[in-house]
Amino acid sequence: MDPLRLLLPRTQAQPLLPLPTGVPAPSVRPRLVPRGRARRHRNGAARMLPASAVASESPWTEQEPPSGEKEERFDWLDQWYPFAPVEDLDPGAPHGKMVLGIRVVAWYDRGAGEWRVFEDACPHRLAPLSEGRIDDKGRLQCVYHGWCFDGRGACKFIPQAPALGPPVHTNSKACVASYPCVVQNKLLWFYPRAGPEHADVLQRKRPPFIPEIDDPSFVTSFLIRDMPFGYDVLAENLMDPSHVPYAHKGLFRGLPRLVDPGREEYDKEGGVPMAVKVEESSVNGFASSQGPGYSKFVAPCTYYGSPASKKSEVRTWDGSKNWSVPS
Repeated sequence: MDPLRLLLPRTQAQPLLPLPTGVPAPSVRPRLVPRGRARRHRNGAARMLPASAVASESPWTEQEPPSGEKEERFDWLDQWYPFAPVEDLDPGAPHGKMVLGIRVVAWYDRGAGEWRVFEDACPHRLAPLSEGRIDDKGRLQCVYHGWCFDGRGACKFIPQAPALGPPVHTNSKACVASYPCVVQNKLLWFYPRAGPEHADVLQRKRPPFIPEIDDPSFVTSFLIRDMPFGYDVLAENLMDPSHVPYAHKGLFRGLPRLVDPGREEYDKEGGVPMAVKVEESSVNGFASSQGPGYSKFVAPCTYYGSPASKKSEVRTWDGSKNWSVPS
């Protein structure tokens, strides 16, 4: 074949894969240069705009779901997120972390005997409160100018304010945003929406509950690792059981070897096709059975499963003061 013919448009587009007999090939002719949009100069001459410029000028509209169907959307902010295991938190110091791009600080309010989660920014000069300290009255103190905040986020003391002057510390702009939080399953969870309208969110929604973590007959260990990749990659990895015999060789030595009917060759790791059956699914997660085991994902960040056949369900809060299994 003449090499120059590879640079010229063909008379008919060729499919990437062979088509079944009787199926005609597409008749659309490919273009070497993207189609542009003509624009007139002041002198009347036409000028072709590049495809990138056309794309930037063309408004993008989101594809609507079929008529009569309502698309269910996941609200990332209407969820509970784990901050850290309580056993890893020092009650005598503040602890900073970033979740969903939100900088938050957790500290122990010894006056109320509860953990608090605030926005990690002092309202004065936006200094990180996680760099501060707990003062002798049990308040969170900013390291920059010493402003002190109580467990509700209200400013209680500004050292630079005259004692006989106006009570500037009571100004609403001197308060720090406080997020709803709760200790459950030995983890500190927080809800990433502040404001009085979200103060009673626990009455409507709670974090996923795993009974085995609180069961004294189970041994629980917590581990925190920084991963050099995104959350989505980690979540997909945890949901992929077929990599375990290779990436975690020898981890489940006591499990029975799976059999692939009709197969003549097996490697020593025992990798075979795995039958995964999705039992239930929605925008809020899924439950599946995988061979003798099972798994459950409660969006956005609780993945729970076992290679054994005995099922123990992750329970969720249904708003009626009862824990229930999602259906």
